[in-house]
Amino acid sequence: MSAFCGMDTAQARDHAQRLRTASGAVEDLRSRLDPAIRSATWTGPDAEEFRRRWTELSSGPLGTAVQNLAVHGDRLLGQADQQDVTSDADGTEHGPPGNPSTLPAADAGDSHLGYLRDDDPWLPDWLEGPLENGMAHLAGTASDLIGWGVDAGIDALEGGLGLFGVNTDGIAQFQRDAGHLGGVLEDWATGRRVPTVAELGASSLLAAGSGLIGLYEAATGTDTPLLDDRPGGIVDGITTSTEPARSPQTLQDLVLENNGLRRRGEEAVAAGNIGIQEVRSADGAEPVYIVQVPPTEGEAITDVPGAYGEQGNSRDWGSNLRLVAGQHPAAMDDVQAAMEAAGVPPGARVMLVGHSQGGIIANQLAADPGFNNASGAPGTYDITHTFSVGSPVQTVVPAQSTTESVNVHHGFGLGPGGVSGDLIPRLDLDGLQVDGGTLGAPNRHEVSLPGYPVPSLDPVRILESNHDSVGLNGEADAGYAGSVADATATDPTLSALQRDLTGVYIGQGTYVARSTVVSVGRGEP
Repeated sequence: MSAFCGMDTAQARDHAQRLRTASGAVEDLRSRLDPAIRSATWTGPDAEEFRRRWTELSSGPLGTAVQNLAVHGDRLLGQADQQDVTSDADGTEHGPPGNPSTLPAADAGDSHLGYLRDDDPWLPDWLEGPLENGMAHLAGTASDLIGWGVDAGIDALEGGLGLFGVNTDGIAQFQRDAGHLGGVLEDWATGRRVPTVAELGASSLLAAGSGLIGLYEAATGTDTPLLDDRPGGIVDGITTSTEPARSPQTLQDLVLENNGLRRRGEEAVAAGNIGIQEVRSADGAEPVYIVQVPPTEGEAITDVPGAYGEQGNSRDWGSNLRLVAGQHPAAMDDVQAAMEAAGVPPGARVMLVGHSQGGIIANQLAADPGFNNASGAPGTYDITHTFSVGSPVQTVVPAQSTTESVNVHHGFGLGPGGVSGDLIPRLDLDGLQVDGGTLGAPNRHEVSLPGYPVPSLDPVRILESNHDSVGLNGEADAGYAGSVADATATDPTLSALQRDLTGVYIGQGTYVARSTVVSVGRGEP
């Protein structure tokens, strides 16, 4: 008698996530130690020898460990996905335990992962591995040497200017933004991942802008808050209701509730709202949480520097640029602080909902393995879904394969009624990568819906009609709320998302046991 035991895909995914989390932890430790070691005020032969040994360790064994952990984690996730496909053929369910997803897999066939993770059909496996690892090691060493030289030069410049009482805060900001750009380029050169054009472009703009600001501050002695990258997470107020309430019933309700959290006028300049609902089901299952992140707020786009770093509300226009660049700005700190303030326990199942910048924040958090994982460690959550409207989010994919990411945008059209379409979600260039690929994943879904025709070529009028979550006068049947309502029953992705969420986060059999609105921001510059 013989027996066959198949893969437990849930355990495989848990282990894969632990590998990927470990990779991120090692990389985070390396990135923290590197500048500390290089900038240490220690001179002499022993110091130089110590720095040389650190450079060898950082670019060699530690770099290899980061790459190997990530590669093995990705391969194990891929094997689990393949096993699920095989199980489907036998009629076996797959997906997150207790709530298998019914969303159709998105097409990710043209996504490039980096030469360490993509198979080269022109090279045999026995040659491909050693050759690519050698290239990655060489590129990493070169990058570390360049980074060391740049940091040393900037540190010397800061030290020299500081002796004359010159303001060097802007130069330090440039160093951070330039370091992020260098990290993006290093990831590409070492084969760990292929960045998108939007990410690389935004990172380059930030580095160039911060460089000019640093020179301006040093020359004039003026400390400007323009592109200020100070952290957020300062809780200004908490409003909580423990009276049981009706839960959202549809995807449209989620969009409307997001819009209801928006602040207006001067109130929106000081801080922003994050809404958190604790949702329970009639069957007594563990509670789940809906986290609502509204869009850009505060000063107008034309207000410089008010809308680009000066205001206390972190969701300003400058944060849009930092988010597309793949940074972790204050706006992401705010969501994490709000969740902690609202008492969302580590490891809880969470759905993130956002509009415009709120959707970018949600997807960037879901793409962070230090935030989105099922380990239950402090500060981590099991993000099961992100749902966003009007957001340029095709620059990242979720850190967990079990996280379903859905973004809705209004596609461009020209007809008898005029011009329609939303430009904002196209700023990610549809995920175009720098080598010609298109970033994507089976769980990263982009839904294009018909927009609202405007009988004018005025780009502002077209944008106002197609980008807002509700109509120009607050109509629930217009804006993204209206188009989502119209398409939920017919669009295969939205109808599947509605089924996934019903009975867990929304709809019959659920209720809101606790509702919290957290006012949070980054304070004064």
